[in-house]
Amino acid sequence: MTNVQIEKNNLKKISKMSFEEAISRLEEVAQILSSQKINLEQMIELYEEGNSLKEHCNSRLNEAKMKIDKVIIDKKS
Repeated sequence: MTNVQIEKNNLKKISKMSFEEAISRLEEVAQILSSQKINLEQMIELYEEGNSLKEHCNSRLNEAKMKIDKVIIDKKS
């Protein structure tokens, strides 16, 4: 499996995660990275995964904010 295929699989898996699952995995990634007990290649892969998880979490938060804003607007109408 190539790096591109692995990255696509990771993105697909991340896109199916709930916010809570993604935050939990992001915490794991941060802990592993801060341990410095892995090689450079693994660090790079984990950093990329962490970045994808962060983007996913931000997206989920933005979706939730839009839903809340809509409820507030609808309530005022």
